Amino acid sequence: MHDDQHQRGLRILVVDDNHDAASMMSALLELEGHRTSTAHNGLEAVREATRVRYDAVLLDLGMPVMDGFEAAAVLGQLWPAPALIACSAWDDAETCRRTADLGFAMHLRKPVPFEVLKAALRGVRPARLTASA
Repeated sequence: MHDDQHQRGLRILVVDDNHDAASMMSALLELEGHRTSTAHNGLEAVREATRVRYDAVLLDLGMPVMDGFEAAAVLGQLWPAPALIACSAWDDAETCRRTADLGFAMHLRKPVPFEVLKAALRGVRPARLTASA
């Protein structure tokens, strides 16, 4: 991996109630030079994101305990707020409107091709450059 890839590496929280999907996405992102953690419901995501500053949160929407919409409402109030990227099989017009209203940077339909996700992450600005860690 080149030094410039390390400098561009983001801190990403992968949130999905499917443990295998979260682990696989996390592993792929780490191969790209990102630092990742996983959570398996919205409440875990909120707890983790208040403990560690993340540049981006990849957020499934249909999860137990606290769904992705509820988690996004809380995550969007953090300072600096991480970029929220919906990764969901739900992509009907109403769901896309809700994610847009909640401030998601984008809405990607699962299964998300990894090249599409990599392209989406290129637009994320590291939170650690805009605020103290």
